[in-house]
Amino acid sequence: MNDSMHKSRKDVFAGAIFIAIAALFLIQGAQYEFGTAIQMGPGFFPVVLAAILAIFGILTIIGGFRKEPEEAEPAISWRAIFLICMALAIFGAGARSLGLVPVVLICTFMTAFASRKNSLVSSLVMAFVMAALCYVVFKVGLAISLPSIGPVFGR
Repeated sequence: MNDSMHKSRKDVFAGAIFIAIAALFLIQGAQYEFGTAIQMGPGFFPVVLAAILAIFGILTIIGGFRKEPEEAEPAISWRAIFLICMALAIFGAGARSLGLVPVVLICTFMTAFASRKNSLVSSLVMAFVMAALCYVVFKVGLAISLPSIGPVFGR
């Protein structure tokens, strides 16, 4: 295909991947009883999510054809890759020992600071807001068993 017809290969490719994943889940979910919206069967949720993912895939492909061609490949952000991977590792390894609030605070700060568009201050603000929201939702609202402040801090 020429450039005028195939503007953004990345978006078209990503949309095709979304549709392929949706098809796999649709095929798998169709093997279970579907049920109704009021009495959902075990196949209801995967099939509905697969349909939504397929719609996103179609919209992504359409957007890829409408998008202007990209002039140059952006440089790989090694800082972002490193900080996001570290945040995932810290969350997985430290959730029980650090507790919900500190681990969300640390991980949110790291992932926010991974973007060069965020300053140190804006990353800290996002981290504190996210930690507060997670505390309210998960500890107050849902009463999860994860400690708010972990044993590392003497609690």
